[in-house]
Amino acid sequence: MICKRVLQALEPGESSVSRVVEKMVENNPVLKECLASGLANYSRVARAIKRFVDEELGEEASIESIKVALIRLARRLSPMNVSNIERILRETSIEVKTKVSVLTYDSSALREIVRIAGSLQGTRFLSIVTGITSITVMVGDEQSKTFLNIGSKPLFQQSGLTAILLVSPVENIYTPGLIAYITTILAQSNINIIQITSSYSETIIVISPEDTMKAFSVLSEAIARAREKGA
Repeated sequence: MICKRVLQALEPGESSVSRVVEKMVENNPVLKECLASGLANYSRVARAIKRFVDEELGEEASIESIKVALIRLARRLSPMNVSNIERILRETSIEVKTKVSVLTYDSSALREIVRIAGSLQGTRFLSIVTGITSITVMVGDEQSKTFLNIGSKPLFQQSGLTAILLVSPVENIYTPGLIAYITTILAQSNINIIQITSSYSETIIVISPEDTMKAFSVLSEAIARAREKGA
């Protein structure tokens, strides 16, 4: 009994382990949804994340303490309400654009970018996203050359990409979790998102060309499942 108490005293406090575990789960939407839905094997997850928990704590935590932290956290989480998400997906169409370029410029290039964009009306694909310090242009590879003629050099540039366009009812902007759901199912298939933007009725997801077929299949299947449930 005395030995057990000594060992417990040497272990990191439950609150410390809980804070680290919660931080890790919050940074991993796939794991968070699995816990919230009750689909996670707590022992297996605890073993998988133990090394990272130990590194964050700066000392060793027991598997049992990590498992307890996961169980307690799972009880507080609410699974994603997919009914509203599926209702949007039922009315969503999917389109693929290949040979797409992504160029990011400093915000000082805004005037030139707007001028060039105005001359490209009717182009097959063009999207401009303005941030606080930068502007990102998504455009067909051929038209991207026009933007390279402006005075500013792009901060980031990549060509030959694929853009997947999801066209949804306007209610998509009022549906919590829709974007999280989309990014989660792509992440579960190990698909990296290079750029994502959502507007009035469109969600644009830019990915590497090698992920095109897999991403299209994952998203198409999600839409098909939603339609089957609503039939």
